[in-house]
Amino acid sequence: MTEQHNTPDLSEWVGRFEVTRDVASRSAAIGLGAVLDRPLDPAAADTATLLPLGHWLQFTPTAPMSELGPDGHPQLGGFMPPLDLPRRMWAGSEVEFRAPIAVGQALERTTTIEAITPKHGSSGRLCFVVLRHEIAADGALAVVDRQTIVYREAVTQRGGSAAQPPRPDSPAPTGWEWARTHRPGETTLFRYSALTFNTHRIHYDHRYTTEVEGYPGLVVHGPLLATYIVDSFRDAHPGDTIAGFSFSARAPLFVGEQFHVVGRTLADGSEELAVINPDGGTSIAATITRA
Repeated sequence: MTEQHNTPDLSEWVGRFEVTRDVASRSAAIGLGAVLDRPLDPAAADTATLLPLGHWLQFTPTAPMSELGPDGHPQLGGFMPPLDLPRRMWAGSEVEFRAPIAVGQALERTTTIEAITPKHGSSGRLCFVVLRHEIAADGALAVVDRQTIVYREAVTQRGGSAAQPPRPDSPAPTGWEWARTHRPGETTLFRYSALTFNTHRIHYDHRYTTEVEGYPGLVVHGPLLATYIVDSFRDAHPGDTIAGFSFSARAPLFVGEQFHVVGRTLADGSEELAVINPDGGTSIAATITRA
C-alpha cells in the first residue's frame, strides 16, 4: 500500500516577514578574501567594500544549540514553515546589487516568505520555499536577494555507507570563452562553514553525510560554488561591474573534486556561466548582468 501524506495548509506562512540587523563585518571580508586566495590587506580593510555575495557572510545564524535539528540546521517551525521534510538544499538565488556595502555600515535585512510550493518528484516529496531578502546599508537599499530553498524526504536507508572517492579530473570543456579551475578541500569547506556559521553536517561530518544523507562525500556549499563563479567572472573581466547574478543548482559537487567555472558573453551583453563537474555535466547554471 502506498503511504499517504496529507500536505498541511501552508498558505498562512506566505507573506510572513522578519527584520534582522547587523554591521558589515571587517573580519568576514578578510576571511572571504583568504578563502578565495585573494588576501585583503588588513590596513585597507576598514574602508573596504564587501565582495559581491559578501552579504551571505552577514546576518549569520544565531539559533542556540538546543534549537538545532539532527542535520545541524535550526529546526523548522519558528519563522520557517514546519515542514516534515528533513533534507535541505539551497537551490538558487536571484541577486540584484543596488549599491556597494562598505565595512562598518549598519545593515538591516527584511526577509519575507514569498512562496511555498509543495511538489512530488522522482525522489519523493519536495517543497520549495522562496525567501526575499532586502538588505539596506545605512538606510539605503543595497541588495535584493530572492533565495530558493528545497526541502526533501529522508533517504531510504540502504545499509552501510555511500562513501566513494572523488571522481577523476576532466579537462575544461570547449565552446566557452574562458575557464577557471578549482578544487576545494576539507579545509576550504571548514573555513566557509565557519565564516557563515553554517552547521549543516553535510559539509563537515563525513559519516553523517554518507550514511544518513546518502552522498558519496562531503558536499561543497552551493553558495561557495556561486562565490567561485562570481570570483572567476571578476578575474576574467576585471573592469566589469556586476548588477545582477542568478544561479540554479542542478547537481552536487563533493570535496576534493576538480571543477571548472566557464563563461561566455551573450548577444545582449550578459554573461552565461556554469560550473562543470568531473563527469562533464553542469552542477550550477548561472547568469551575470553587467551594470
